[in-house]
Amino acid sequence: MPRLEAEMLLSYILGWERYELYINRHYVPSDEQNDRFFGLIKLRSTGKPIQYIMGYKEFMGLRFYVDKSVLIPRCDTEVLVEHIIKHSQSRKDRINILEIGTGSGCIAVSIAYYAKNAYITAVDISKDALKIARQNAQSCGVGDRINFIHSNIFEELNRDRYGGYFDVMVSNPPYIPTEDIKILEKQVSEYEPQLALDGGIDGLNFYRMLAKGARPFLKEGGLWAVEVGYNQSSKVREILKNNGSYDGISFLKDLSGIDRVVLALLEK
Repeated sequence: MPRLEAEMLLSYILGWERYELYINRHYVPSDEQNDRFFGLIKLRSTGKPIQYIMGYKEFMGLRFYVDKSVLIPRCDTEVLVEHIIKHSQSRKDRINILEIGTGSGCIAVSIAYYAKNAYITAVDISKDALKIARQNAQSCGVGDRINFIHSNIFEELNRDRYGGYFDVMVSNPPYIPTEDIKILEKQVSEYEPQLALDGGIDGLNFYRMLAKGARPFLKEGGLWAVEVGYNQSSKVREILKNNGSYDGISFLKDLSGIDRVVLALLEK
């Protein structure tokens, strides 16, 4: 990992792809490039995530600008995004999608980029995050199909306009139990936004709110899809069952074989 990150930082400074380091292995960096490189190495040694240092993270084959205002996209989330893309592509007509807690916009932007019939309403409580999400939507050429709204979950969604409007609700909500945040890696606990991490005492606060709050906005038979943390899938299933509005509950596994996504359908 240290070698990989050193190569990433050197590539970033030189403006190269990482493989070009091997093609040009006899290249001698200038003094200025050396100074910048070792300065970034020192910064990384403090715990600052390399993605924040470079200012971007690759996700779903796209490049997303990130800074301390937003959670760094994780590859596990691609399981959720790929499912929604396939679900959208399976339809020929327009599909309306609601994303709760868009952060960097990586979910909304990726869906819009690969599913041309998808129109997304993406909300976030953070105005700074929304600025970044809009920037990423524009840079990926999908800004015309994503409507960003400043809202605490569902609070600012107009029910007259959006009641029974959405075919899909998708979210990667905060799901780390509050007490567990302090024992996470320093690059997470001290640098990434607490708002995007803290899921309450048991890590399940947002799933309860999403299960209850999505009902007025989803169409009958609409898809409810969320990412979950380790060992949370069965607990989220119970939340949905206790809610009494969902059926067809199922799970999707990540590359490690862990249940990473919970899917459900709003009862007709």
